[in-house]
Amino acid sequence: MNTGKFEPPFFREDSYRVYSYHTDSRCRLSLTAMLHFLQETAGSHATANGFGFDTLGASRLFWVLSRLTLRVWAYPRWNDELLLRTWSKAPGALMGNRDFELLNAQGEVVAVASTAWIMVDVASRRPQRIERFGSAFPHVLDRHAIPEPPEKLPAVPAGSDAETSPAREIMLSDIDMNGHVNNACYARWLLDAFPHLHRDDQEVKTLEVNFLRESRAGEHYAISMRQTTEECRTYSITRCEDGLELARARVLMVNG
Repeated sequence: MNTGKFEPPFFREDSYRVYSYHTDSRCRLSLTAMLHFLQETAGSHATANGFGFDTLGASRLFWVLSRLTLRVWAYPRWNDELLLRTWSKAPGALMGNRDFELLNAQGEVVAVASTAWIMVDVASRRPQRIERFGSAFPHVLDRHAIPEPPEKLPAVPAGSDAETSPAREIMLSDIDMNGHVNNACYARWLLDAFPHLHRDDQEVKTLEVNFLRESRAGEHYAISMRQTTEECRTYSITRCEDGLELARARVLMVNG
């Protein structure tokens, strides 16, 4: 499935198969599993170019996903063979930018994503300027999975039409190797928060998330949701202990 022209060090391509534990109730690749695929391939590409978990860890740094836009054209199904392609784009002062294309066995693009990442100091947990690395990380200037970079989402407007979920505890199973809630868990929280809205004939076509703060096991969160149009919902995830916002999201759902 390799095209031959998307070569290292500028591109990374990984093959995946949709196993049963990657699927939802309709035997399709779940949104959470898709996000795990993105994270794994991004990490592998960073490692191959000297900016991975172990190398940054020696400098007391690690990558954190800051913004995500994911668009799904068609959900892969159980046993499908997939190719996930990623490349880094020109970085900003604080954010590294990375795009993805997910292809099926026929070479058709079934999903795309655009992401922005920040480099965080282990001790202070504060973002570090990545421009000090200059152009050391190979990046591509003229290819975009999504033309627009992930945007800063507005706050969920307060009002009588907003719903708020019950408070839930963050579990140990939500925590990743960086000691905080993994980004894919936030998507799962959103989909699980309001079960009375769940419909088997609907699917997520666009997911946008701004990750604002870290959260850890033992803390509690609540989610506010507002239905802005028939197909669009906006969300805010707030930590109950201090009222600080952990993440914002916008989800476009259509009949599948």
